[in-house]
Amino acid sequence: MKSIQIMLATVMLLLSQLAYAGEFDDHCATGLAGGMLIKTKCEVSTIFADKTYCFASQASKEKFLESPDAMVKKAAAFYARNAEPVREKISQADAVNQIKSKSCDLSNKDAGYLEFDGMNLRHCNMVNTSFFGAYLRGANLSGANLERAYLNLARLENADLSYANLKDAIIFQAIFDKTNNARVIGTLGNVDMSEANITKGRFGLDIGNQPMGAMRFDAIGGNFSNTNFEGADINRNNVRFGNFRNANLRNTNLFRADFSKADLTGADITGADLNEAVLDGTIMSGVKGIEAIKGYDRSKGECVDCKVAP
Repeated sequence: MKSIQIMLATVMLLLSQLAYAGEFDDHCATGLAGGMLIKTKCEVSTIFADKTYCFASQASKEKFLESPDAMVKKAAAFYARNAEPVREKISQADAVNQIKSKSCDLSNKDAGYLEFDGMNLRHCNMVNTSFFGAYLRGANLSGANLERAYLNLARLENADLSYANLKDAIIFQAIFDKTNNARVIGTLGNVDMSEANITKGRFGLDIGNQPMGAMRFDAIGGNFSNTNFEGADINRNNVRFGNFRNANLRNTNLFRADFSKADLTGADITGADLNEAVLDGTIMSGVKGIEAIKGYDRSKGECVDCKVAP
């Protein structure tokens, strides 16, 4: 009798787990509808049309419920195009062995919370690698291939990301600045990403997925000279005093970004969205595409050398 009760309890537990298994492999449905892959633990969810949908926050759930049919269609279409290959969990020892090898390959690996402080990873293939919460302080990632990498909450203080390929990478809430061991969410600080490729990368604030409240990214004084941001989302960023000389900012989302006293000399901002951006003291000598900026008339502050030719 006791064994039967244990079996029944086990079955009930399995059924309860299945009941909360979400669509889209537990990715946030609202995030998917907005073009972002945000993995969740499905702690916030709702049932719609007999299916369970997961969310990164209560705010995301509420947004989904405003128009669930439309949200599901958008989420399904984006997920079908962008579903990531399954990442295989890798141990600390195996990761270190890979790094020591000349043919280091960490692609499609889950290296979450592992420690890589001070290591040289520039020779490693890290396409679609998850470094969620990993320690990469002082690591050499110069010229590394980090396409589609996931760096949410990674510790990147003093890491060298110059010339790195960060195309389609997700870098929400990474930690770049010196923080004295405090997890200052969303701080890039005086980071060097010069010559990096961040095409379609996502640095911007995701309002629908901020369970602790809206936290903008700070990249004050960062070096982004000659960096390729084309099509990237860096909305609401604080990039005051940043060096964006000759950067490619074509078709980027710069909504409400703060470029106060930043240097954009020679940058190409054709088609960029500068609605409500702050351009107070921003140096724009030789900037290309000023006449094709979206929302330029609604930007704030007085920029330097930025008049549009009549």
